[in-house]
Amino acid sequence: MHLLGTKLSDVESRLVKNAEKNRAVFPEEILQIESGLILLRDLTKITKEASKEYPNKPNYYANHELFARNRQLLLSAYVNLLFSAYGTNFVILRTVLENNNLMRLFNKNPKFAFWWFPRSIQKRFSKEVQSKFSKQVKERQTYKPGFVRKKIFDTVEKETLRDEIREFYSQLCDYTHPNYTGWKELTVQKEGVEMILNVPHFSLKESETAMGVYLFIMQGTLKGFVETFRDYLKEFASQLNTWQDRTRGLLQRRLETNKS
Repeated sequence: MHLLGTKLSDVESRLVKNAEKNRAVFPEEILQIESGLILLRDLTKITKEASKEYPNKPNYYANHELFARNRQLLLSAYVNLLFSAYGTNFVILRTVLENNNLMRLFNKNPKFAFWWFPRSIQKRFSKEVQSKFSKQVKERQTYKPGFVRKKIFDTVEKETLRDEIREFYSQLCDYTHPNYTGWKELTVQKEGVEMILNVPHFSLKESETAMGVYLFIMQGTLKGFVETFRDYLKEFASQLNTWQDRTRGLLQRRLETNKS
């Protein structure tokens, strides 16, 4: 069976080889990513119980939506990462990062969650919630990344972290904007001739970077979910702590290696 059809079997074969290389070189990171994806899937069931509170908690409802999006986006990003499609992976992860920050904003101030919804959804909330928030804004709000960062990192103590997130976000924008930086897996120079590759090629350096970025951003999605639904997470407390500890260890080891 060919996933891409028989006429693209050579492309599929190359992509599979990239995936095999990534698995062989980064077994711990791959295992951690896949365990995270399983955890994201399993956590979904608690939203059914939590949904009874949605009419009174706009941040619950909004983060339910954002979590659903991130769960799918992270799965798609992982497939691209396995195939060494680093640019596409980063394009997807930029959206996940924006969603992560929105989840934090909505938990910090639920009025922003209420304003994020169109009128048709705002009507689903309780009369008390509608009365509290609907008169403060005339129409549904959209939130630019810079605005969200300023709201969630709004103290002097958080300025450094805000700047680091902004720089990190800017680097991801190299893949979503038509900048020269990024997408280095698509072209190559051979014997003085510039060539476009049929499929991305595996790069040890790019894979190493991509694994770290992926785990960092997946960590943010889980953090946002935990902050939102912490009252329903008793069943998953041990799994979440174990995943977090292992991820922190992998990221710390990577940081120390890069410094040495």
